[in-house]
Amino acid sequence: MLNKTLICVILLGLAGCQSLPVPEQKAPKQQTPKEVKKDIHAPSGAVIHPYDRPDIQRQRIVIPKQQERVQQFDDGRSLPAFKKLMQQTQNAYAKGQFNQAEDAATQAQRLAPQSAETYLYLAMIANRKNQPANAEALAQRGLSYAQSTAMKRQLWNVILKAGQKQNMPQTVQKAQHALKAL
Repeated sequence: MLNKTLICVILLGLAGCQSLPVPEQKAPKQQTPKEVKKDIHAPSGAVIHPYDRPDIQRQRIVIPKQQERVQQFDDGRSLPAFKKLMQQTQNAYAKGQFNQAEDAATQAQRLAPQSAETYLYLAMIANRKNQPANAEALAQRGLSYAQSTAMKRQLWNVILKAGQKQNMPQTVQKAQHALKAL
């Protein structure tokens, strides 16, 4: 008896849930345009449906002309430690102490890896130590970071000397051509 009652209650519950009225969803009201524009038929056969959007307007944008400036990036030259190391490099190089100059320039390069000045000194030191291939590679790397023509000229001079030491006429010719262009 209990089983029959339980089954009837479950069936009535299910039947009752299914017979609940479904809430009606109202369709959104469409706004009628004030002016109805006619379709435009293009010669290609395409149909153009124009629409009116008063909030979209064409405006002329005037871009003021500015002088072109060379973008300078912060390569670390402003750090006091870098300045001190570069001063030590210059002093040691002037005294002919190339190992000390190389050590100081290498430390400075770690502080400012995009400074062309460190590559210049490392390349000059390599030339003095009779390592022209290394000097040329360092100077080429420094050229990628050089911003001023004076720095580029010094780096090309190092490449010229390295090319002469290696007896490489193509490198010498390339360096001479670049120096004339500067």
